[in-house]
Amino acid sequence: MIKIAFRNFFSNFKLSLLVILGSMIATMLVVGALSLNDSVDSWFNSKLRNNFGNIDIVAKDKSDTFFFPKTLNVEQVEKYLNKYKNEGVVRDFVFTYLVSSRIKHNGNFYDIFAVGYDEKIKEFSKKDIDGIILSSDLAKTLNIKQGDTITIITPSGSKELKIDHIGLEEFNFRGETGMTNGSIFIPKDLMLSLRMYTYNAPNTVFISLNLDLKNHLEFSEKLSKDLDLRTTPTKYNLKYSPLNKVIGYLFLGFSGFSILSSFLFISNFFGVLAEDRRKTLGTLRALGLSKKKSGIILFLEGLMYIISSSIVGALLGIIFGRYLLSFVNNLPNIASSDTTIAEKIPYVITYKSIFLGILISIILPVTLLITRSISFSKIPPVVLLSEEQILPKKRWIFILAFLIVVAFFFINPLYSLSVLIILISIFFKKSYVQLLAGVLSILTIYNKIGTGERWDYLARSGIFLAASVVIIFSILPLIKNVIRKFYSLSNILAISYIEKQKMRNYIVFFVYAIITLVILLTAVIPSSVFNYVDKKLDSGIVGYNFLIIENPLKSFFKTDYYETDENFKSMFENLVKIQLVNAKLDNRNLTIILAKSGIEKSLKIENVKINDLSLKEGIANKEIFSKDSTYTFLIKGILPGISARFYESFKVVDTFDPKNVIVPFDGIFVYDKKVSGALQGYAGVVKDEYVSQAKNTVYEKFDAPLYVTEELNKVFLSIKYFINVAVQLFYFGFISGFSGLTILSLKNVYERKRIIGSLKALGVNRKTVFSFFITEAFLIVTIAILTAIITTFFITMDLTTMISSELPDFLITIPWIQIIEIIAGIYLITGIFTIYPANLAQKISPAEAIRVFD
Repeated sequence: MIKIAFRNFFSNFKLSLLVILGSMIATMLVVGALSLNDSVDSWFNSKLRNNFGNIDIVAKDKSDTFFFPKTLNVEQVEKYLNKYKNEGVVRDFVFTYLVSSRIKHNGNFYDIFAVGYDEKIKEFSKKDIDGIILSSDLAKTLNIKQGDTITIITPSGSKELKIDHIGLEEFNFRGETGMTNGSIFIPKDLMLSLRMYTYNAPNTVFISLNLDLKNHLEFSEKLSKDLDLRTTPTKYNLKYSPLNKVIGYLFLGFSGFSILSSFLFISNFFGVLAEDRRKTLGTLRALGLSKKKSGIILFLEGLMYIISSSIVGALLGIIFGRYLLSFVNNLPNIASSDTTIAEKIPYVITYKSIFLGILISIILPVTLLITRSISFSKIPPVVLLSEEQILPKKRWIFILAFLIVVAFFFINPLYSLSVLIILISIFFKKSYVQLLAGVLSILTIYNKIGTGERWDYLARSGIFLAASVVIIFSILPLIKNVIRKFYSLSNILAISYIEKQKMRNYIVFFVYAIITLVILLTAVIPSSVFNYVDKKLDSGIVGYNFLIIENPLKSFFKTDYYETDENFKSMFENLVKIQLVNAKLDNRNLTIILAKSGIEKSLKIENVKINDLSLKEGIANKEIFSKDSTYTFLIKGILPGISARFYESFKVVDTFDPKNVIVPFDGIFVYDKKVSGALQGYAGVVKDEYVSQAKNTVYEKFDAPLYVTEELNKVFLSIKYFINVAVQLFYFGFISGFSGLTILSLKNVYERKRIIGSLKALGVNRKTVFSFFITEAFLIVTIAILTAIITTFFITMDLTTMISSELPDFLITIPWIQIIEIIAGIYLITGIFTIYPANLAQKISPAEAIRVFD
C-alpha cells in the first residue's frame, strides 16, 4: 500500500508541485501570523526586564491626568501598604512625583515623563546614583551619553540639564504601559524649584510585591477598590493581557479568505485525486484488494501531499512573518505624532508556533481526506471501473441545506426564506427557474437593505453572493446559444465542458468569486469613504485647521502669549481663544465650545452662514436646540479638582446638523470669561508656509499643537495602510485558485486526449486546441468576476444605505481605473497559469491519442 501511494505521489512530480503551491498557503499564513504573536510576546518580556525592575504596580489618584496631577493621600496609602508589607505581600513601596514633560534635542521635541526622586527611591531600586538620570532606552534612541546636555521644557520656560547617569530598570521607566518615550529622573528639590511639579505631596506610588506574577492583578484590583485609586499591574498587563496576541490574530483574520481558498482548493483536489485513481484502485479491488486497503492507499497519497505542503508552508511562513512584521513596524511612522518615537519590534518565532501553525492548517484537510477515503472505499469496483459520476450522498446535501436555513432563520426569518428559495432552485434543471429564484431571493430581502446589525449585513452579503451564483449559472445556456451564432469551435467546446463539469469547476470558480468580491469591496467602499473625508478635511474642524491645547499645569502662570505676540499671530489668518467645557441642559449632558469674539470669521459648517456673533450668542445642534431661542446651561469645567459650576444663558442664532461636523460637539458660543477647569486653547487657520514654525513654537511653550489636516490624515492613512495589507493577504487566495485551475486544466488534457486526437485527425489545427483550454479557463474566471461584480453592487448598496443614514451627503465613488487594473491582473495571471496545460494539449499526436486508452 505504501509503495503504491509513494509511486503515485512521485510519478506526478509537476502535479505535486502545483498541489503544494495551492495548499501551502494556509500553513504559510497561519505560521506567519503566529510568529507576530511570538515577536510581540518576546518584545513585552524584554520590557518586563528592562523598564520596570522592582515596579510591579503603579498607583495614582483616579483624577490624576496626563496634563494635571492629583496628589495622593500619603498617610492613608502608606498605612494600607505597610499592613500588607508586614504580612509579606508587599515587598516595598515608594512615593514619587510624576508629571508629563518635554525635552528638546537636536531641534526635535519629545514627550516624556519627569520623575522627582529622593533617597527613598534609591533604596527601593537598590541603586546608588545621583543627579539627572535619563532612561537608557531614550538615551540609546537619541544617542545621548553620560555628560551630554539636553533642554527640558517646563511650564515656566526652558532649562539646560546635564545628564549625570543613564538609568536602568526602575530608572528606565517608560510609563505604566512601558510604551512611552522614556523618563528623566530629577532630584525632587530641583523639580519643585523648576516648578515642574506644583504640589508638596506626591501623586504616584511604585509598589513591589512578593507575589507570583499571576497574582499581581488580584492585589491591584483590591488596592484600587479599597483606596479608590487607579492602579496598573505593569508586569502582569504586559505578560498576560490578551492584547499581546491581537496583532497576530488581526492578520490571521485578514488572511481568513485566503486560508478558506486554500482549504477549498485541497477539498477540490481530493475529489480530483479520487476521480483520477478510481480505475487503478477499481482494478485492484476487482483483483481482491480489500475496501479498507483501497481507502488507506488513497489516504496515504493524500497525506503525503498535506505533509509536503505543510512543511513548505511552514518554512515560507517564517519568511512571511518577517514580511508582516515590517508592516507592523512601519505603521508608527505613519500614525505617530511629532513628539513620539516609533519603536521597532524585533522578529522572533518559536518552534511551538511552527508546530501549532502546521497543526491548525492540516486539521481540516486531514479530516476531509479521511472522509473522502472512507467514502471512496465503500464504492463497489463495478462503479469505479464505469464512467458513472461519483456524487456526494443526497442525505448530506439535505442536512447541510437544513442547517443553513436554520442558521439564517435565527438572524431573520425573511433571510431564511430567501435562502430556501435559492436551495430549492438547485434541484431544478431549467435555467429560467434558477434565474427566477436568484432574482426572487434578492427581491425578498431588498427592503431590508441598510438595516440591522453586523450579522444582518453578513447574512445579506451571503445571500447576495449565492443569488448571484445562481443567476450567472442560469444564463450559461443563453451564453452558449449566443456563442453558437458567432461560430467558434473553441468557445463552444469550452462552455460545453463547463456545463458538463459544473461540480469540478465550482470550487475554483467559488475561490475566484470570493477573493475578487473582497478585493472589489476594498476598492469601492474605502475609496468612497476617503473621498468623503477628504472633502471634509478641506474645511478642517468647523473651518479651523490648527488647534492649540494649553497645558493645564501652566494655569498658575501667565498664558496669554499667543494672543499678545504679533509675530506668532502673523502665522495665522485668524486665531481665536477657545475653551472646551461640559454643560447640562435639563437632564442632558452636553459638550460646548466657548470662544472669544471672532470665531465666526472662519467658521465653516454646511448650511450655516453667520457673519457676526455678539456676546453669549452662538450656533448649536439642531437635534437639541431651536433657532432664535435662549437657553440656560449649567456650565462645568472638565478638569478634575478645579472645575467651576455656574449657570449662564446663551442665545442660539442658528443650528447645524451634527452629522456635518467631523468631531462631536453640541454648540459654539461667544463668551469672554475664563472658566476654571475648562480645557483652554486656541483655534486658528494657519498659513501653509508657517505650519512647522507654528508647531515648534507651541512645543517650546510646553503646549500641544494639533494641525488638524495632518492629524486626521494620519488616522486615515493608517486605515488605508491596513486595507492595503489586507488586500495583499487576500491576493494569496488567488494562488490557490490559479493552482486549482492549472490542475484541472492538466487533468482535462489527459481526460480529453482521445477527443483532442480525434479533433486534430479531422483537421482542427493546433491553435484551436490551444485556445479551447485558454477560453475554458477565461470563462470560469469571467463567471467568477461577473458574480463578484453583481454581489459587490448589492453589498455596496447595502452599506451605502447604512452610511447615508448617518452621513446624508455621502456618495459612492467608483475607482474605475483600480477596478480595471484588478480585473486585468486576474486575466493576465490566469493566462500565465493556463499556458502550460494548453500547450501540452496542442502538442498531442492524433495517431497516438486515438489508440491510447484513458
